[in-house]
Amino acid sequence: MQAVICFEMLYPALTPEQKIENIANCGFAAVEFWGWRDKDIPAIKTVCANKGVRVANFSGHRRGSLISLESHPVFFEDLKDAVIAADRLSCSTLMLLTNELGQNGRVIDPYRGIPMEKKRQNLLNGLAEALDKSPQHITLVLEPLNTRLDHPGYYLDSMSAAVEIINELNNPRLKALCDLYHLGMMEESPLEIVERYTQDIGYIHIADIPGRHEPGTGNLDWPEILKRIRQSGYSGDVGFEYAPRDDSTDSLNRILTLWNEICV
Repeated sequence: MQAVICFEMLYPALTPEQKIENIANCGFAAVEFWGWRDKDIPAIKTVCANKGVRVANFSGHRRGSLISLESHPVFFEDLKDAVIAADRLSCSTLMLLTNELGQNGRVIDPYRGIPMEKKRQNLLNGLAEALDKSPQHITLVLEPLNTRLDHPGYYLDSMSAAVEIINELNNPRLKALCDLYHLGMMEESPLEIVERYTQDIGYIHIADIPGRHEPGTGNLDWPEILKRIRQSGYSGDVGFEYAPRDDSTDSLNRILTLWNEICV
C-alpha cells in the first residue's frame, strides 16, 4: 500500500505545484486531485518529476452524467480528454461519478424523471462503453457518495450497489472507489466494508467523521481501520482526501506518523 495525499483542500492560498512541493517535503511520494482542466498539467508533471512524486488518481470527468443517456456524449468527451491528461502524468487510475457535480459538490441534475431501473441500465451501458473507449492501462474506479449531507440527489450511495454494478460488468479494469468518509456517513461500517469487499476495491479514500478532516479529528478508529486494510491483503493506494482542521502541514505530519505506525 502507498499513502496518497489529495491536495485539493490543502494549502488554499498555494498553487497546485506549491502544494505538491509541500506534500513531498512532508514525506509523501504520491498525490491526487479532482478536476484536471483547471490545472497546469506540464507544470504538475515537472514538479512531480523534480520531487519524486507520483500522480495516483484524478477525476475521469467533471462534466456529464452516467445515469442519463442524453448526457453520455458529454461524459465520453470529458473522459477522452482526461485519458490524454492521465497519460501525460503517467497516471493509471481515473475516478468516475454517476452524476455531474457542481460548486460545493452539488448534484447538477438528479434526473428525477428517469426511473431508477432505467438509471441503473444507463449506468451499466455507460460504464461498459467507458471501458471500451479507455486504454487497457487505465483502471476506472466508480465512487459511491453520501446523500445525507454532501451530495443529495446523487444516484450511487452504497458500497453494495457499487459492487453489484462492478460484478455485473465483470471487467478487471473497473473497481470500486471505497471512500470510508462517504460510506461512513451512510452508516456503513468501515471495518465490515474492508473485510467484505477487498477484491472489489480499486482505491480507498479516507477522512474522519464528522467534519471530513484528517484522521484523529473525529470518531473513527483509524489505527484499527488501517490495520484491517493492511491485513485484508489490499495492496493499492490509500488516498487521504480531507479538509485540514487547522494547519495543512500539521495535518500531514499527523497522517505520516499514523501511516508509519500502522502501515510501514
